Amino acid sequence: MTPRSFGRAFESRALIVAIAALALALTGCAGGAGSGTGTPAADARTATAIAAPARDPAARGPFGVGVTKMLFERPSSSGAHDPRKLDTWIWYPTDDAANSSAVNDAAPATAGQFPIVVFSHGSNGQPEFYRFFEEHLASWGFVVVAPPHPGNTSTDCLPCGTDSIIESARNRPDDVEFVLDRVIALKDDPSQPIGRIIDPGRTALAGHSFGGWTAIITAKRGRFNAVIAMAPGLPDTLLGAAPTVRVPVLILGAGKDELVPPESVRKLYDALPDSLTKTYVSLPDAHHTSFDDRCFGCTDALPEARGQEISNRYATAFLETYLLGDERYRPYLSQDVGTEAVIVR
Repeated sequence: MTPRSFGRAFESRALIVAIAALALALTGCAGGAGSGTGTPAADARTATAIAAPARDPAARGPFGVGVTKMLFERPSSSGAHDPRKLDTWIWYPTDDAANSSAVNDAAPATAGQFPIVVFSHGSNGQPEFYRFFEEHLASWGFVVVAPPHPGNTSTDCLPCGTDSIIESARNRPDDVEFVLDRVIALKDDPSQPIGRIIDPGRTALAGHSFGGWTAIITAKRGRFNAVIAMAPGLPDTLLGAAPTVRVPVLILGAGKDELVPPESVRKLYDALPDSLTKTYVSLPDAHHTSFDDRCFGCTDALPEARGQEISNRYATAFLETYLLGDERYRPYLSQDVGTEAVIVR
């Protein structure tokens, strides 16, 4: 068993033990009124393509992909790991469509204005463990911003136990909002090529496992226009926050999740307001780590690459619909993929 797999095997125990204690940490994540503005109208690139057939959202998008890193620092919300050094990965669209399968370090960004998607990694994880997802979204014209959560990464703890989880819960919402603010601030710096292409009015927050928890708990603060939660961790601790969410939500759940009971994810989905735009996609043969770059436990029933393809399909259609207002992609959010992905209604 690899060190990473070892950490995941023991993460389950830490998560279960942390559920009760984590309720105390939630009081530090309340937040205030934010700047989310609802679903923006379609931009020029969507409007000009509206008469054309929709692209397959599971396939790589029309842009090349560049990547860079930026270091942001902020004071800790809990006093631990202060200052918090957020060495943040940023994937973004480029003009290198002819070589679109490659990812080029610091390649020139393409012209245009593109939505921001902040990504939150799971406990005992790293931002770069989800490149299949981050690079895919960048190829579709999203600027993907992925910070680490210090004290709760694979380099900080193996496995990450209860103390790490509680401390991280107090900091994660502030981490993702802070990097969003810092990236938006690049807009005012003419020397920053990323700043020139971002659209600060279109923002989404996505995450896996503890990152999925982060996405839901942060959604109630109103800073993001849409939220994607993949196998959200500790869903029972989110039931109180769920009714206050006011932005579109996509939940991707794993039918064979070793850490998060599918019935708990369903309860979380049901707790979201009925008036809310919400979608729950269940992958019956997926495992908890089917949503990152190395699936621990995947079988031929749903190979790793296929699970990733399906995740990309729904996430891309969701963002195209609710961040860009492109109605051509809405039907994908009500379509099953055979028996591999089922819309929970």
